[in-house]
Amino acid sequence: MAGLLVKRGPGKGSVIQLHSGRAAIGRAPGSDVLLPDRTVSREHAVLVRQDGAWYVQDVGSHNRVLVNGVPVVSSQVSHMDEIRLGSVVLTFLAGESDGEGAVPVAESRTSTEVMQVIPVGVAGGARAQQNRRLNHLLALGGLASVVRTVPALLEGVAQSLESVLEVDRVVLMLCEPDGALRPYLPARHGLSGEAEDAGVPRSLVERALREGPVGARRREGSPGSIACVPVRVGSENLGAIYCEKHGRQDTFGEEDLRHLFSIGVGLGLAVSSMRRQQKLALRTRSLSRQLAEHYDMVGESEAMSRVFRFIHRAAPTEAGVFICGESGTGKEMVARAVHRHSRRSEGPLEVVNCAAIPPALMESALFGHVEGAFTGAVADRSGRFRLAHQGTLFLDEVVELSLECQAKMLRVLEGGRVRPVGGTSDQEVDVRLIAATNREPRAAVREGRLREDLFYRLDRLRVVVPPLRERVGDVALLARHFLEKISLQCKTPVQALSPEALSLFESYDWPGNVRELRNVVERMVIMAETPVLGLDHVPDDIRAAVRDRQGPPDLQQVEREHIERTLRYTDGNKKRAAELLGIDRSTLYAKITKYGL
Repeated sequence: MAGLLVKRGPGKGSVIQLHSGRAAIGRAPGSDVLLPDRTVSREHAVLVRQDGAWYVQDVGSHNRVLVNGVPVVSSQVSHMDEIRLGSVVLTFLAGESDGEGAVPVAESRTSTEVMQVIPVGVAGGARAQQNRRLNHLLALGGLASVVRTVPALLEGVAQSLESVLEVDRVVLMLCEPDGALRPYLPARHGLSGEAEDAGVPRSLVERALREGPVGARRREGSPGSIACVPVRVGSENLGAIYCEKHGRQDTFGEEDLRHLFSIGVGLGLAVSSMRRQQKLALRTRSLSRQLAEHYDMVGESEAMSRVFRFIHRAAPTEAGVFICGESGTGKEMVARAVHRHSRRSEGPLEVVNCAAIPPALMESALFGHVEGAFTGAVADRSGRFRLAHQGTLFLDEVVELSLECQAKMLRVLEGGRVRPVGGTSDQEVDVRLIAATNREPRAAVREGRLREDLFYRLDRLRVVVPPLRERVGDVALLARHFLEKISLQCKTPVQALSPEALSLFESYDWPGNVRELRNVVERMVIMAETPVLGLDHVPDDIRAAVRDRQGPPDLQQVEREHIERTLRYTDGNKKRAAELLGIDRSTLYAKITKYGL
């Protein structure tokens, strides 16, 4: 059986078996090979087996398909060929029936990040069983490195135990902070609560936690056997693994208990590590939230955390700050945060947009002028440097200054004195300068737009404000923040954004960054007539851009949206909706349940 090894991307290190002669690859739910990565299109490629050979075909993806580094539309793939889809890299593994040297593989259900080990290859007797268990332990080690949550890890362990040890029932239990053992069963059982609720003998579990692995036959009249091993790290018990075999002759042997104990040790280490990482992640998010509130900015992503840490370190100093980043990312907010938390916070903050003032007036705007210096100079006027005395001057889009004005500004920065246009004497200024640009500063120097000596004068402390597309997790946070703020200002009944609208927001690139997001939310709030903003409220150009990027929509998604719109049109009248859709009510009820409407 052929397979795909995930070399880079979601589920790295796992192997996906190809059970049929055709496999759709993409980000859309329902894909045979599901790759939840933003660089992968919803329907990206398809693997097809024809005349004993495998072919990969691009189905109109946004980021193309590359085989061994070469872009292809359709190409045959052989054993160990590398297939790249966006940033995801897969290695094709040919099966024995494909005429290539086959390798043992493990099936990986990437959609839920759950591994189920199915050893390949036939051996005899004890050696076959030993190989099976070794393969199991190796695969579980790979699972622990792939999954990110404790439930996903427990699901994978439970499923693999049922498959490899051929047990009829598995209950995994973890100790909660209150000391209680909470059972976890595979998702299909859907059971939670106390250990007794899962039908697990408390005495057996307590003995396993005290003494180690325990195996026993069931009571008379209940054929089969049961086993329980501790899940522990060192001397600390984190939980237990409980298994049942229901066959009369099929019992847990000593080797089974040893194997279960090994799994318990590995599971304990993995759970302990995940819980520690979860605590660190919660702590990081809490600190990021505190910093964001402290600096009057919104963001919990790692990219914004770096900006907050920069402000924390840079603000108390007297060093100049150079802020880089795309338009709309919030460079002025960073400048205001630096000023507000500096020693100059009691002084003025003067903001100058160098791109908005004509070059002929820029020198007067920065340095001031005296009466009669030029036509229209009817009185002395202080420039922004003087107005920012003992405070902060923020020069936005500093690269747009003329080279002559840059030379004069350099003299002011080096000497701490400014001479107004038409004046004969200098005036002392004490200013902290913060500059910003949406260009790459060194490129501007090479192009002759920014003086090199001024660049080195400005570039003492530099921070890059990340674009919104790199702020993972912040889009929904910002959208909700803007909705709440704008709804209060406009006094509208809008209360929330639907999950579908937020998902579409997160799929959009936001070339205008935070400024564009705010404008879009404001437009949606003003035009809305319902308390919840859904997909229909999102501007057409954004929906079109996401569609173009993701490729054609999934058929089920189209059906779901159509049913949802029809129900909204009929104000929830299902009989009327079924008539408009041309289906009977029982079919409509089934689809409402299916799509969770």
